[in-house]
Amino acid sequence: MKQEYLDNLNPKQKEAVTATEGPLLIIAGAGSGKTRVLTSRVAHILKSGLAEPFNIMAVTFTNKAAREMKERIESLLEGNTYGLTVSTFHSFCAMLLRREAPAIGYPTNFVIYDEDDAKALVKNCIDQLGLSRTQFTFQSVRRKISSAKNKMENAATFAQKASGYFETRTAEIYQMYERRLTECYAFDFDDLIFQAVRLLKENENIRLNYQNKLKYILVDEYQDTNHSQYSLLKFLIGPHHNICVVGDEDQSIYRWRGADISNILNFEKDFPGAKVIKLEQNYRSTRTILEAASAVIANNEARKGKILWTEIDQGDPVRLILNDTASDEAKSIIDAIESCRQKYMLKDMAILYRTNAQSRAFEEHLRRHNLPYQIFGSVSFYQRKEIKDVIAYLKLLANGKDDISFQRIVNYPKRGIGETSIVHLREFAAQKNISILEACGRLEECDQLGSRPKTLLAKFIDLVEPFIEQKNFVDIGTLIQQLVDKLGLPEILIEEDPVMGQSRVENIDEFIAAAVEFAASSTEPTLDNFLAEISLYTDLDKYDEIEDKLSLMTLHSAKGLEFMAIFMVGLEDGLFPLGRAIEDPLELEEERRLFYVGATRAKRNLFLSMAASRGRYGEMGAIPSRFIKELPPGLVETSDNRHYQPERSYNSYQSRPKPVQSGTSAKSGVYYEYEEEEILRPGCIVQHPTFGRGKVTGVEGAGESLRLDIYFTGVGQKRIMAKFARLKVVG
Repeated sequence: MKQEYLDNLNPKQKEAVTATEGPLLIIAGAGSGKTRVLTSRVAHILKSGLAEPFNIMAVTFTNKAAREMKERIESLLEGNTYGLTVSTFHSFCAMLLRREAPAIGYPTNFVIYDEDDAKALVKNCIDQLGLSRTQFTFQSVRRKISSAKNKMENAATFAQKASGYFETRTAEIYQMYERRLTECYAFDFDDLIFQAVRLLKENENIRLNYQNKLKYILVDEYQDTNHSQYSLLKFLIGPHHNICVVGDEDQSIYRWRGADISNILNFEKDFPGAKVIKLEQNYRSTRTILEAASAVIANNEARKGKILWTEIDQGDPVRLILNDTASDEAKSIIDAIESCRQKYMLKDMAILYRTNAQSRAFEEHLRRHNLPYQIFGSVSFYQRKEIKDVIAYLKLLANGKDDISFQRIVNYPKRGIGETSIVHLREFAAQKNISILEACGRLEECDQLGSRPKTLLAKFIDLVEPFIEQKNFVDIGTLIQQLVDKLGLPEILIEEDPVMGQSRVENIDEFIAAAVEFAASSTEPTLDNFLAEISLYTDLDKYDEIEDKLSLMTLHSAKGLEFMAIFMVGLEDGLFPLGRAIEDPLELEEERRLFYVGATRAKRNLFLSMAASRGRYGEMGAIPSRFIKELPPGLVETSDNRHYQPERSYNSYQSRPKPVQSGTSAKSGVYYEYEEEEILRPGCIVQHPTFGRGKVTGVEGAGESLRLDIYFTGVGQKRIMAKFARLKVVG
């Protein structure tokens, strides 16, 4: 048997590919070729005759990564992959539920609610319970419910653990929300995994069937798994324990949405006898970039540790650009990009920031320079209003019990059906324990509705019923085109906005083209399957590597990508790391991992920048991010573009003499000595007579004008004048 796929692997990669039996943890450092290892491992299992394609499941976190992985496997196996499962966690669970949902009381034509649908349903529940939308915002309630499902807590379990008024009433909302989802034959995004785990747990025959079928399970980005995903894997793994997980604890950056780093840190405990292989050779970045990133991440405690190395040359130093303002920062970065264009195309460069709001200044300067760019993290294609309206119609055609979709489109395009009529109809449906669409078939029984609303609702039913009848007999593209024409959407959109309307019509045309493409490529081109696929679409899946545009995105969005030059901006304490992370060791470590992820996206050049003042909460002095200070000085070349030139550089308080009664502006991050002995600088722990214990996060001015930003435990951020504060430095 020829094994050409092994020829291009280094010794550690080859060991990971050929260690086929039992649990295996592959610690894959940034740029170490983990995708090559995963795809080669699948090829090796199949070519060695250890399994058939349908015996293997490989899961990852984005459709883009899954698609690329499957294409590479097909290339290695010359297309012989029929039955092989390569998908995201959510896609796999959606597929499982499509087949097995009746076992937990759901039909196979359930709909999947996106975040907007879920929030709309939460709003309905809050209103029905007579609760205040001010006190119980749909965002906060939705987060609570999502967090509970990721922890595998159903509404009853959440209610048992609830304490205090807010959690107790949120438990009531959760219970009603779950009941309404069931009535609508709908799953929200979290349900796909939550309900799949429930199904496997409660149905032994189904569980054993999948365990016997899936002889090999491979998991990419294991450091980003949450508890529900971990539970899913435990129920799918059979007695063979052939699970291979690939990940890097230093790139675990999704704690805020439930990712549990302990899954990868405790793998050997969860799977006794597990083999651990570390991939430490980096094929992406220069030695300088690797050494800089490694020096920063070494300050974290929650890690297994690795020593990345590369055969690529030393490369250019990391360049730190100091600026006065956010606008100056944007100008400096654009100048650096213009300079880099001598070596790279725009598509080879990216600006990474901590928060989406930071993109504004860069967009303004990019437009002035006529530089084409694309932003990730903005509204994705399937979240545009005109697209969501069409999707809502399709969801209602697919599942008549989908009340949320009904409410969205019953008066769109406008047909004179008011909100009061919809409320009366919804209440009538609830009394009769039927869907709102079913209630429209019994309008004569609804005394709350007048004759005009009944007539208008009857016309709406006359419009959608023919499409419901033909949904299974015409191809999806034709169905959507006929629906759009019947509604007259092109004319309506252009009439609403002559300028933007044409662009929205083009978006609908693109949506129809996507449906036609799906029908041509899918083995089961049903409306249900099409809706399931687009509901799992993420913004990163549209990333265009061909078009020559500069990329702008948050650091989280950059995960899994690489560029010749990276421009990481906004490196100030309070912004990156975020202010709330300064007092929380776990959050601070996650912020440091985010810096590591950003830095290791760079192949040849890494630029870092900060602004001395930024108008986020009014003009305020900024201090360099602690991550800058963790960089080895010998690897960094500093460009100081500030009009104010401080006496000391950004790393000045690594070694300094101790002056008496002197100070400098903290815009440069240098310290100020207070009352001869007590040094007030960022990081100091102080005691305040009223606010208690706190940490200094920012210092501005000097002498009588010295102002301090202090984060007090249990109180929050305060700005105070030092001369009136009666502070005591305690650490």
